[in-house]
Amino acid sequence: METEGGGSAATPVPERGNKWPPSPHTLGDDEDLSKPSDDDDGGSKHSNDDGDGSKPSDDDGDGSNPSDDDEAGEWLVSGSEDEDEDDDDQGIHTPYTVDDIPRPGCDHEKQSYVMFRDPEAKLRGPLPMRLFPAFKGGKHYFGSDYNLADKSQIRVDSVEDCTNECFCFPMSLLQFVDMKIAGYRHTHPGRAKVYGFVAARERFDPLRNYVYRREIENCESVSVKRKTGVARLSLTGPARVISMTTRALIEFDLHARNEDHTTGDNDLIIEGCTQIENIFKSKSFTEHRRLYGERCSLDIKYMVLINAVEARVEVTVLRLGSVSPGGVNMKLYAKTSGFSEVIQLFRGAAPEPGDMMSFAVAVKRHSGFDLYIEGSRRDDLMLGQKVNVVSPLATMGRVKRLQSWGSLPHFQSR
Repeated sequence: METEGGGSAATPVPERGNKWPPSPHTLGDDEDLSKPSDDDDGGSKHSNDDGDGSKPSDDDGDGSNPSDDDEAGEWLVSGSEDEDEDDDDQGIHTPYTVDDIPRPGCDHEKQSYVMFRDPEAKLRGPLPMRLFPAFKGGKHYFGSDYNLADKSQIRVDSVEDCTNECFCFPMSLLQFVDMKIAGYRHTHPGRAKVYGFVAARERFDPLRNYVYRREIENCESVSVKRKTGVARLSLTGPARVISMTTRALIEFDLHARNEDHTTGDNDLIIEGCTQIENIFKSKSFTEHRRLYGERCSLDIKYMVLINAVEARVEVTVLRLGSVSPGGVNMKLYAKTSGFSEVIQLFRGAAPEPGDMMSFAVAVKRHSGFDLYIEGSRRDDLMLGQKVNVVSPLATMGRVKRLQSWGSLPHFQSR
């Protein structure tokens, strides 16, 4: 598979004293989405004062650039997790299981107990975050601030590349990294079929900006760990970057069903909304939080990047060789602004040659981001079967010192 990559960021060479991180190794379908950390897959520890598992250094004064000895070249990505593997129960504080995880729903008092009075909630999972009821009409806590009655999708204006003289206006941006359900009791054999949406709303343009959206006809097949009820959802990039001056809203409505199960209200596993705040924060940071629902919980990992701009990544498949259209699985990942977390931009069937895919990534100004692309044959694979890599492209592109809109050079397989 041969690809062409483009985007909207210039690519100067590294400054003296800075070195490129090592080239990534070939991905495995059973590897984790980011570097192993205590808060992943149930997150029983939090090593950062801000409640995140990332420890960027302060080389640029903003807390976003890792030190030279950081393993920034690792691209550990999770593909198909074995539903029998619950290997994250080691240590003093074991993650919650489907039998003992709190299920407060949207009850205010029960939510307050989990957040402030339950000592295990901070030790056996990501830090809890308050779950508010979903908007059903009428009055709502966030109804007027985010115009929740309007379910329209945010509009993406047509933006052309600027010249080098163009001045960028940086702002605080919200970048989603990972999303899972936890504590979901999947009693049927096989995988769960998940559908629904997760969307963000800004204060000044409060329309839905989807980061996950699946219809019933296009539901996602996920493997659920039997003991912890954890399953990873495949994020899709937002229509454009998510502005976050002081706060932003996340709303969601997720359903799950089995292959032999009819659809209905009982398919709902979690719904509601919550607000992410960026008050009194002067440095970029990552957070790993959990929303406790009645039937399952929702884990979200995200970054808030201070003084950041939007980078637009454009990828076109030039040719597939002897493989027929639709016969190649493609994965596209990114790292941004010196953080080690791997962001999944795309995972699925590669588009036909000539078709272009576009993705928005939040990047700190005077920083950069890395891209990784991989292709593998489909060949009528059974669900969950591992594949042999057809064309691992290693690092597809690396952008350093993002200062203005521009163009990425073209990249081809090697």
